Amino acid sequence: MTESASGRGRPRDPERHRAVLVATTELLIEDGYEAVTLAAVARRAGVGRPLLYQWWGSKAALVQEALFRREPLSARNVPDGAPFAVTFTAMVRDMVALHSLPEYRRGMPGLIADMVADPALQDEAERRFIAPVRARYDEVFGRAIEAGEIRPDADGALVLDTMRGALTTLTLTRPDWSEADLVDYLVRLVLDGISA
Repeated sequence: MTESASGRGRPRDPERHRAVLVATTELLIEDGYEAVTLAAVARRAGVGRPLLYQWWGSKAALVQEALFRREPLSARNVPDGAPFAVTFTAMVRDMVALHSLPEYRRGMPGLIADMVADPALQDEAERRFIAPVRARYDEVFGRAIEAGEIRPDADGALVLDTMRGALTTLTLTRPDWSEADLVDYLVRLVLDGISA
């Protein structure tokens, strides 16, 4: 990404952009969402605070990008034509890995509160970060339906939203579960419900 989400300003310098996201991540882990400020991020990243306002406009928009920038590594390594269960398991593994990050756990509750208070921020998150994942789920589920691997009424987007909610709750109520435990539980839960 070379420009700000809102299209303001000049193209971003990749090194300063990366430094800001790293600083934001570190501060989230150390202090939590409420304590993070644009001034603190600017100091740690070695940039001016006006730059953060120019590129992101708000703390919430900056934290959003810092939390959702992780690449889906497991799903990317699944070969084309793999069985649905293999592809789906890799996608769930990526989701669990994201939710298990310390910065995600410390930052997401506060960010959710800000997104509820600001529908534009929620729309931006949907457009930039969630919609591409939703489209991927729809694509994978569509192929599996055509191949007869899962029920014809299985809805990939709805399964994604259900798992996001379940995972948010499970990481709070089952802190002793490992990432592998969470992946196994969610995959079995969904596959038992949608298998052909």
